[in-house]
Amino acid sequence: MPVFQKAFVLIKVAPGHTEGVVDSLMKIPEVTEAHIIPGDWDIITVINSQKEVIVPSDEKVYRLVLDKIEKIKHVQDTSTMVSQFSKTK
Repeated sequence: MPVFQKAFVLIKVAPGHTEGVVDSLMKIPEVTEAHIIPGDWDIITVINSQKEVIVPSDEKVYRLVLDKIEKIKHVQDTSTMVSQFSKTK
């Protein structure tokens, strides 16, 4: 059974483009949730990256953010938090 690494990415977006960025985020297979939030950041996303023996999941998360999320038009900044332990109900 595959094991996944969960990460949370806070995203700043150019004014007026938040919903479009959410739509683009949801096209990325590893993005499971995207929420528009108030405050210093505009969006929080949840990503799940499958853990592998060869490539550490933290590196996969890093590549996903750099290669896919930060390249979305109107994304201005990101901050990534990788979960080390999770429980869900």
